[in-house]
Amino acid sequence: MKYLDFSINGRIQNLMVDVFDAISGSKEPQLKINELLETRSIFELMFEIVNATGFYNQDENFNLIKALNIDTDNVDFEDALYATWVTMGNNLNTSKTQEEFNAKFALFVPIILKKMDAINRIAV
Repeated sequence: MKYLDFSINGRIQNLMVDVFDAISGSKEPQLKINELLETRSIFELMFEIVNATGFYNQDENFNLIKALNIDTDNVDFEDALYATWVTMGNNLNTSKTQEEFNAKFALFVPIILKKMDAINRIAV
């Protein structure tokens, strides 16, 4: 896995904190899908920033994203988003450095956005 470009690493880290702050305000013991959906604009901004650097086009990262993009055929889209979030959390917990944490989070951004899009298509 390639890490994020140094020029955006801090900015992505701050946006991740915004996501975690937004969902940690819940008084519920378990994350609610609508709470995660409310962070969509943050994920979209992260995607734009990271995508502009070519991070997603690097062969190694592109192959990781394809592997992490859990097949959700015949699965409830909300369950798929939740499963992706849990998988991301498990992967983040194995990070040895902040840079690795940031890069792993960035790898999941397009996957999470794809799951959010699937939910929004149904809601419309």
